[in-house]
Amino acid sequence: MAYRSNALLGASALVLSLLAGEVALAQAESSDIITITAQRRAQSIQDVPIAVSAFDEEALRGSAIEGIGGIADRTPGFTMSEFNIGEPQLYIRGVGSTSDSAAGDPSVAVSIDEVYIGRAGGGAISFFDLERVEVLRGPQGTLYGRNAAGGAVNIITAKPDGDDPFTEVTVGYGEYEDIQLTGVANGPIDENVAGRIALLYHEHAGYAENAVTGQDLQGAKTIGGRGAISFETGPVSGLFQIDISRDETDGQARIPVPGPNTAPPLVALIGALRSGLDERESFSSPNTFQERNTYGAQARFDVERDAFTFTSLSSWRATDFSWFDDLGGLPTPPYVLLVEDRADEDSNQFTQEFRLTSNTDSGVSWVAGLFLFHEDVNRSENFVVDALPPFPSFVGGDVTFTQNATNQSVAGFAQMTWPVTETINLTGGVRLTWDSKEIFARGIDNDTPGGPFPGIPLGPPPLGVSFPGGVTGEESWTEPTWRLAADWRPNDNILAYASYDRGYKSGLYPSQAQNAGQASTPLDPEILDNFEIGLKTNWDNGRFILNGSAFFTDYQDLQVYELLGLALVTSNADAEIFGVEIETQVRLTDNFMVGGTYAYLDAEYVSDAQSAIGVLPYNGNQLTRAPENKYTVFAQLDAPIGPGYARLRTDYQHTGEYFFDPSNNPEVLVESYSSVDARLSWQPMDESWEIALWGKNLGDETYPLHIIKNNGIGFNVFAPPRTWGASLRVRFGG
Repeated sequence: MAYRSNALLGASALVLSLLAGEVALAQAESSDIITITAQRRAQSIQDVPIAVSAFDEEALRGSAIEGIGGIADRTPGFTMSEFNIGEPQLYIRGVGSTSDSAAGDPSVAVSIDEVYIGRAGGGAISFFDLERVEVLRGPQGTLYGRNAAGGAVNIITAKPDGDDPFTEVTVGYGEYEDIQLTGVANGPIDENVAGRIALLYHEHAGYAENAVTGQDLQGAKTIGGRGAISFETGPVSGLFQIDISRDETDGQARIPVPGPNTAPPLVALIGALRSGLDERESFSSPNTFQERNTYGAQARFDVERDAFTFTSLSSWRATDFSWFDDLGGLPTPPYVLLVEDRADEDSNQFTQEFRLTSNTDSGVSWVAGLFLFHEDVNRSENFVVDALPPFPSFVGGDVTFTQNATNQSVAGFAQMTWPVTETINLTGGVRLTWDSKEIFARGIDNDTPGGPFPGIPLGPPPLGVSFPGGVTGEESWTEPTWRLAADWRPNDNILAYASYDRGYKSGLYPSQAQNAGQASTPLDPEILDNFEIGLKTNWDNGRFILNGSAFFTDYQDLQVYELLGLALVTSNADAEIFGVEIETQVRLTDNFMVGGTYAYLDAEYVSDAQSAIGVLPYNGNQLTRAPENKYTVFAQLDAPIGPGYARLRTDYQHTGEYFFDPSNNPEVLVESYSSVDARLSWQPMDESWEIALWGKNLGDETYPLHIIKNNGIGFNVFAPPRTWGASLRVRFGG
């Protein structure tokens, strides 16, 4: 598969090279440098002394990126997996989390329009009508703070613009009955008031099926909308925004893959059951499903004064989702275990941030503010396990876990940059965070209440003891985090920097605890110390860009999760991470650009973990979702054809092998894989409309998006196969 992907990339590059020498386009830009707001002020990405990648509207459309997964594919050190649509798992530089606890947090902070999203499922939205996406790598302990231990992903939506009235409609169709409709209307409402409405409908049939009934699996539908009104009067500007979306899927296709640790009888049984089937045919129940609703509202006010700008950002967000998953993907009988997982969760959060930002003409630039967060989460998860010989029947069970959590956070922060000389700046920042978590949890044996064996995943006594009456826990943590940095700009083309950042993620109460003591005992908070040096260069007004960084992270009390049997075991362990990242792009001519990224990562545990069941031997193991090597290559050509111009873009992504859990067992190993995406478009010179053809995973590479292990078997959910489609975008006005 890798050979086919490389061949496709080589063929595309050859075509591009032959066409690149034709003629330069009048509309080709001389600079490809993106402006970002990663440091809470508008700056060129080349002027920000941190490791950050950014994708503007043109890049998102040109690569047909539809969600955070597409961003992760193209960002060094960034991987994403997904247990379901409510539990995406983001990892940057080996730092991430698979916790689904109502009193747990992600390790990579996702923000939408500068609003922090507390639940992982609330931030993994479908992309439409966006201005850009920014990925900050490494702990962001000062300006972001809350749970930005691994980094931060900033999703910035397009804002109302009263000076550019237009309506835009996009219609797309592709393989697997892929239908996509989007619409945007933008323009003035009054003299100083503008409005914008964006709508999305996206649906596709399943690319997998139930092996018995032929019913679809992995099909999906998304409906979403966003509305915004902005105003400006004198020194005061404001933005009011609401959004809503609904996601539905047909459920997942689990495929069992035996490994070296699988018992020979099970290898033979799986081989017989799956004889003649491929990775798109599963015995997962066709009744499985995933559903998610998200809602949001925010109000932002900016007041400009002579020396600073005052910002107030208020937001309310809510997410509810439910799913039914067949975790085995095998018929029972003759397989020995049937495991069904059903969950429901609803959450709502309120955030408030007050911020002061110095104006750009100030010699010393600074930001200071106060952040408030309140979240309520109610979660219920039910496991039904049927056991057949050689397991005794009492091994099975029907168990429900519930958690009702209140999570709160208050933080004050400040960061300042001093120009020591004309070429050297020093930056110092600090954040003081107070986190509080309250939990009420229950573990209910629905099958044999009060019986001697409460059933999987509670497990056998003495460890597994149901607690239907419930147990409470309450804990708080206060932690300072900081940033110390120096940057040197010897000329307009070079920026060098060195930094020391402290990151922090609060403690949590584990989900699916096996007894009342575990349910009411929190894991320790995570602490990260990151030391980094970096270099950013751009030449010929951004036609050649080369950025690089090297870092070392000392990780204390990493919150670790491992599925042992069918019990989720939680613990803390220490780790060390060393890495190198490179990003480059070169505009060889006005109409031909190439580039790519590379990330090397050496991330491993440096201690074992002490858990409720004893010591877990993690020392020396590789951190999860942390490939040693990951790289991308792209080529983009703009060529005049008729009364308009065409654009061809090819993206190649390679990810080295990595493990899905800290055991590093062979059944959770993801072998290295590569994929190729491409998009060909044409539009007239006035850009009033565009027609495009796109293809994803053109080499039809097979690789897992998620793995659960049991009995030496990896139960995989595979990524979509090769897909293709076409779209037509029409713009009226503007």
